[in-house]
Amino acid sequence: MDTAKQTKKINWLYFQVVFAAVVWGGAYPFTKHLVAEISPLSIVTFRALIGTLLLLFLTRSGLRAADFRFSFLWKLLALSVLGISAQQYLQAYALKYTEASHAGWLIASTPILVAGLMAALGEKIGPFKIAAFLVGFTGTLLVVFSKAGAGAFSLPSTRGDLVFLVTCAAWAFYVILTKKWLTAWPQAKVTAVTMLVALATVLPAWFWTGGPAEFARLSSRGWLSLGYLSLLSSALAYLFWNNAVEGLGAVKSSYFIYLEPFSTLLCAYLFLGEKASPAAFAGGLLILAGVYLVGLNDKRRHLFKGASSNA
Repeated sequence: MDTAKQTKKINWLYFQVVFAAVVWGGAYPFTKHLVAEISPLSIVTFRALIGTLLLLFLTRSGLRAADFRFSFLWKLLALSVLGISAQQYLQAYALKYTEASHAGWLIASTPILVAGLMAALGEKIGPFKIAAFLVGFTGTLLVVFSKAGAGAFSLPSTRGDLVFLVTCAAWAFYVILTKKWLTAWPQAKVTAVTMLVALATVLPAWFWTGGPAEFARLSSRGWLSLGYLSLLSSALAYLFWNNAVEGLGAVKSSYFIYLEPFSTLLCAYLFLGEKASPAAFAGGLLILAGVYLVGLNDKRRHLFKGASSNA
């Protein structure tokens, strides 16, 4: 391949990874608006439906019947719950009670949680990671308790932040288990399969609770939010991220996690009128500093999000 074509290819890969990070960051404000119109279950189901169909079509991930053998199906089910269905449901629920900008900062703490879990599983903890835990923990507290005045530690806002932190921990488990169970699978296939299994698990409950009827009351902004979450966040961003990881490598792609919180802040301001408090902003910067310290002494850098996002 000549130099011009190689440069063009690399630039296209950089565009894709930036696109994915920015889209995922913007997903939380759209989810916060949408959860006021329809249930979290309907959001998860529609995202999984559109995401699955588009990913299977665009990636041609080569699914086989043997991939769903009974002895392996429980692992796929666990991954789909941790990475898709339960996680997206809880994130939508949490956004009822907290600001989208908080979600953007808190999701950035995931690499620190991954590192902590790996340390609990026996990985050696160096000084950079110890510093990362301390800095990231301080930043998380600032974000969660950034409300001014006497109500700083009160519910329901704090409850939303704490529930969102649970989803970050769930994603950390998803990253580790994916690396352990599906090492031979391309990341595009991992994403498509877990989303397909998630869809199969939520569809019965969605129909049973009358979920399809909810879409009749969606506003134009609601449809815009649903289109953003399903077409861009659950399909195109996953596709672009997987392409970037394969073309640029997981290490280089992981650097772009830093764009997500700032994308959330901008989108929350433009779409919802949210303004981040100085304490939340300072806490978010501390979280990002902790993320940087986690990766500073870890050349593999797979800690940052596996090869896909949870937005």
